[in-house]
Amino acid sequence: MSALDMWVPKTKVGRLVKEGRITSIDEIFERNWPIKEVEIVDTLLPDLKHEVLNINLVQRQTDSPQ
Repeated sequence: MSALDMWVPKTKVGRLVKEGRITSIDEIFERNWPIKEVEIVDTLLPDLKHEVLNINLVQRQTDSPQ
């Protein structure tokens, strides 16, 4: 049994996805609904791969003494 099978949705969008009433992530974007559960993306985009990039912060220094 996979983690998605054991998933208990906590939001309205999650319930609609789990029930199969929403089958595309575009439907969620068109309605401007927030995606608050990672399982929604995992269900609608099962082959999605992600890549982490190294992000360095740059501090800006000015000439003013303040």
